[in-house]
Amino acid sequence: MSTFTKAALAAAALTLVLSGCSGAATPAPAGSGGDKAPKGLATAGKLTLCIDPEYAPLEYYANGSSGEIVGFDADAARALAKHWGVETKFEVTTFDGLMPGLQTRRCDAIFGGLYMSKARLEVADAAPVMNAGPAILAAPDNTGKFKEPLDLCGHSVAAQSASANAARIVELKKECKDAGKEEPRLTEYPKTAETVLAVLNGKSEALIETNVAAAYMASQNEGKLAVAPGVFPPDTTFGVFTRKGDQLSPAVAEGLKALHADGTLAKIATQYKLDPAIVDVKH
Repeated sequence: MSTFTKAALAAAALTLVLSGCSGAATPAPAGSGGDKAPKGLATAGKLTLCIDPEYAPLEYYANGSSGEIVGFDADAARALAKHWGVETKFEVTTFDGLMPGLQTRRCDAIFGGLYMSKARLEVADAAPVMNAGPAILAAPDNTGKFKEPLDLCGHSVAAQSASANAARIVELKKECKDAGKEEPRLTEYPKTAETVLAVLNGKSEALIETNVAAAYMASQNEGKLAVAPGVFPPDTTFGVFTRKGDQLSPAVAEGLKALHADGTLAKIATQYKLDPAIVDVKH
């Protein structure tokens, strides 16, 4: 997972509390709020979620650093709350405070760009919601060149320094050599913005980034950058986390399945320029 996708857990540091409106307007007794509302909600008539709004297009501030929290995760959380007939409440925290916030019952769930890693699943439950993996971006006229990993052989590729995506290109060098092809020319940059500039300025023919981040980059550079679809298969899953053994865990999983079945999650994904095919609630 690259530094852009933020790497994982540790000490708690909860800061600001923001509320997002959705669903019922009048709080009901704890765990209620609608006929479908599950038991065990931390606050009466509300689904409370720990979130770090610093990862577009999954969760971010509409105004850059303030205002409404938007993105696939934020809107999907609102849809889940609406499905249950309750309101949505966001507890804003740093990324490393997400899991501690859940464990100390500051929130009911984490809907916030967390991979379902073995370490996290040892301390919390998770319902899958989205498949993630590397993606390739290039100038729109060049995306047709890249249909599978070996198509990158002999081409210049930009990546964020010390990221899993950079490591994937390093692995590809051997694969290209074994296939009798020229190795890809990898250039690493400290910041993801620099990888974008490398392609825009012609220093690299393509860049590699996690698919959800790639979709956002393309949307912010429309006409200049586009995602080459299907180059790499998804290899990681984002999940919605609840406390280990909590009565909310099955309710969250079933709620996500309902939102997937009726097309709500796919619609939200499309709104944020994400491929709806990566939305997945299968266990």
